[in-house]
Amino acid sequence: MNKDIKKSIDSIQVPFQKLDAAIEEGLRASQKKVAPKKVMMLLLSSAAAFGLIIGSGFISPTMASVLAKVPILYSIFTSVGDKGLQVAINDKNAMSLNETLTSNGVSLTIQDVLYDGSRLAFSFVQDKAEEIYPLHIEVNGEVINFSENMTGEYLPNGQYSGLIQVHPTKPLPNEFDLSVAIHQIGKTEGDWHFETHVKKTNNNSINLTTGQKTELDGLSYEVKKFESTNSAVSLHILYKGTVEEIMNEHQVLQLHLLDQDGTVIPMINSSGSGDAESMLLEYVFEPISEKVTDLTISPFFMPLVIERKEITATLEENQLPLTISQGEMGDIVVTKVEEENGKYALYFESTSSFPFGSNFEMNQLSVEDTDGNDLIADGGYPKAIGKNKYKLYFNDTKGNGDIILKTFVLPHMTLNQQAQITVKVPR
Repeated sequence: MNKDIKKSIDSIQVPFQKLDAAIEEGLRASQKKVAPKKVMMLLLSSAAAFGLIIGSGFISPTMASVLAKVPILYSIFTSVGDKGLQVAINDKNAMSLNETLTSNGVSLTIQDVLYDGSRLAFSFVQDKAEEIYPLHIEVNGEVINFSENMTGEYLPNGQYSGLIQVHPTKPLPNEFDLSVAIHQIGKTEGDWHFETHVKKTNNNSINLTTGQKTELDGLSYEVKKFESTNSAVSLHILYKGTVEEIMNEHQVLQLHLLDQDGTVIPMINSSGSGDAESMLLEYVFEPISEKVTDLTISPFFMPLVIERKEITATLEENQLPLTISQGEMGDIVVTKVEEENGKYALYFESTSSFPFGSNFEMNQLSVEDTDGNDLIADGGYPKAIGKNKYKLYFNDTKGNGDIILKTFVLPHMTLNQQAQITVKVPR
């Protein structure tokens, strides 16, 4: 495809009520970029469920608002919520670097580095959590363009452990020399640089059927790549339409990948490039289990709601189940609360026919005390335990009033079966 304009977008599932602040922060930080490549920024509506655009190297500050609720990614990746990285880090081609970089009194230790064919990832440890930007990455001596995201949390010793995932806009070789330079950590400018040789991890690739075409509300799309590996599922879709048709002030294009039971396969990342007539979006999902026999591609439009109606309810353990109506999209039903290791486990489900993600994406349930303090425990964000059934952890109010649950009335969302494409997974 001849590209008149190149764009890269990093899709981050951010709670609706945090989007405005996240995008505003991203816009401020984007002014710090140096030597931008030929990648045009695509500035999205503050209500859109997307992160900031990144080109040749920039960690989106939108991640800062969710770092405290994201699974920790230790130096060997074993605690990451991304199942694909748990597999890839055990491959013989994963590189253990353990190199400490110091510039202007600030140190950063690079621990493990791997490339699984869909993303380049490296873990790090720093004395405290500070923003790392911008990244300058070269592969075999050539600068690459990419999107990226970062996750992590504090370790018991007070240090901060994290992981950066880099999603190149073009495939990388199976083996290459990697050079990474960081120009600023927090407010300190400097030069943190490391080099290493990288080999792609062995991933037992299975090519799924491609070339299928269909339409979603007049927007035609075609499957250009569909590949399943031990560490990820890669899906490339070419949409025939303008950027304004794909995302505008009224709605934004989203996509679910479903198994044969209608369960959402967790998305790791999405990025895209395009011109005035079409856009190629590249999605990366967590690897699928041997039990998955069918995969269904289901794009849909998410309405953008500027004014959201908040709903609150007081949680009382002796009055369960507790039903919280979200309008025409169904109810949230809290079924059980249990004490576990000094925290409280809250079980809930959505009665909506619309499938929400593994971390309750496209929806929101927060737990606060009477003063509005967030009670969600570190790493306690909602995790799926069944189809539209979830479990989260929250802390005690410590005598600060009632436990308040907050959500909002959802805009109408539906999956159009006529716009879906289903393929068999060969075994």
